[in-house]
Amino acid sequence: MRAVGEHMDIILDSVAPLEPLEVGLLGSVGCVLAQDVTTSDEDGVHMLLSRGTAIAPRHIALLAAAGLGRVLVHPRPRVVVMTIGSDLANPGTNPELRPDINGVALTSASTALGAMTFRVGPLASDENEIRSAIEDQLVRADVIVAACGISAADYDLLTTVLRSIGKVDFVRVSMQPGGAQGFGVVGPDSTPVFVLPGNPVGALLSFDIFVRPLIRRLMGHTKLHHRIVEARLKESIDSVPEVTQYIRAHLSSTGGSFAVESVENSEDHPLAGLGTADALIIVPSGTKSHKAGETVNVMQLDSPGTS
Repeated sequence: MRAVGEHMDIILDSVAPLEPLEVGLLGSVGCVLAQDVTTSDEDGVHMLLSRGTAIAPRHIALLAAAGLGRVLVHPRPRVVVMTIGSDLANPGTNPELRPDINGVALTSASTALGAMTFRVGPLASDENEIRSAIEDQLVRADVIVAACGISAADYDLLTTVLRSIGKVDFVRVSMQPGGAQGFGVVGPDSTPVFVLPGNPVGALLSFDIFVRPLIRRLMGHTKLHHRIVEARLKESIDSVPEVTQYIRAHLSSTGGSFAVESVENSEDHPLAGLGTADALIIVPSGTKSHKAGETVNVMQLDSPGTS
């Protein structure tokens, strides 16, 4: 079984920031600067913005005031999100089929990062259709993120296709949820491809742990991962000692210190915690439980400015 950190290293070692290009100011919003931006006068050279800055409207105002019309940036990566399963349908279209939760959730997650995202599917459970769709998308994909429904047969179809057209490893990663992970490259440009678990909770966790850092590296960010903080447990928690466990939680702050409580199994609907969780309690392998009042590591999910 592969450790989480080992799998993350393999993923990040496969990519570098996208090649910079020069764009006009309005086209640079949301991109990351690939150069130091300076101005000069009789007093010398002055730094306006440093390489690696994620460009926001306030930065555009500064650049415009300095009389600059174009800047060098890393382009936004193109992310193709594909879902496979004849039992899936677009949400709200066919009550007899399962809604394609992963398709819309992973597309939204990629778009929220600043990527140019294209959603494909849900595709039928057909080997030729899956292969054709992947090959068609390679012309516009910097990354492909794929997920199936709950059918093991669909997962087998996808793995068969990817192994026939690329170099993709399917492994068990020592984590819960989301232990089943696929990653590799496909096509003439060695496009990175992820295969995420079919369970939406595991799929979104896998996105946060593995896909998000790769997208941010392509964008030129230097801070790739969610922020980790220490927090005091409000209630005791049990865990699975064989793996690293990520427990959906709510993080609060009082007097400069953090407190955290699990939201797992606190609602009637099995996915309700996705809406209330803003953090993940990280319980390392080998740990059976934590008692109330103990300090634990917590990953902040809603901290884009500090991630």
